[in-house]
This record gives sequence, structure tokens and C-alpha cells, in this order.
Amino acid sequence: MRALALAIALCAPVPALALSCLAPSVDRSYAQFAAAEEAYVVIHGRLKLDMSEMPDGMTRPPRMTRVPARLRGHSLNALGFEVPFNRQITLEVTCLSQWCGHVQTGDDILAFVRKDASGYALRVTPCGGSVFGSPEPEAREQVARCMAGRGCP
Repeated sequence: MRALALAIALCAPVPALALSCLAPSVDRSYAQFAAAEEAYVVIHGRLKLDMSEMPDGMTRPPRMTRVPARLRGHSLNALGFEVPFNRQITLEVTCLSQWCGHVQTGDDILAFVRKDASGYALRVTPCGGSVFGSPEPEAREQVARCMAGRGCP
């Protein structure tokens, strides 16, 4: 009888653990980073990194992993994505439980990159918001409108 009770208990539904995030948007991210105390630059470009340094498939990943990367592309100014950008940056990959932020080497991205005394850093979180993969032309145009003060929702 105990074996039957144990078998039934083991088959009972267990609440699934899930990460619930607000869907990121370029205009909301622009407003967030424009209001930040730190300085940010908006870059459209490609990442190059050693994927073996990214946290992946771990049951207990560290809260943050710093990964060196190169970001090559153009930064945004009042006229659009016109300023060449080719810099070494640090990816600050954060994890919440088993969910970690993720980017791939070679990814075409739109990124909000922090600039401080130690260089450039890009926070990569499980919920997104600071990096957008394969950005559509409309997303790049929207963030350019925000930068120029023309119609940022």
C-alpha cells in the first residue's frame, strides 16, 4: 500500500519553474538607458567571442560571467548609425536560477553598451532588453528616431 501511495505521489503534477519576462522593446530600452546615470552607446554590429566561455547547460550557473568579446559595427549619433565602432568589450552575462542571457558569436545585434572608465560592457540578461538579435530595419529606425528626439513612444 505504501508503494502504491509513493507511486501516486511521484506521478502527481509538480509546478513547473519558469522565468516570466516582459517582452523587451527597443523604444522602452532606449528610454531606460537614456535615463541611466551611466553613459551608454547604441551599437549596431556583429559580436565575436569564444562561446566556450559562455555559461550554458548548468544547473547552478554563476550569477554573472564576464566574457571578453569584440563588437564591430556602427554607433548611433543624431544622424543615425554612422560612427564606426570596433572595440573589445566585456559581456556581463547574468543568470537567474538556470536561465542565463545568451548571445552567439557572429550575431548581428543592436546593443545598448555601457561606457565607463574600464572600457565598454554589455549586460546580457535572461530577459533581454540590452541586446536585440537580428534587428529589423524598423527597430534600428525606431532607436534612431528616439535618439533624434522624433517620436519615441
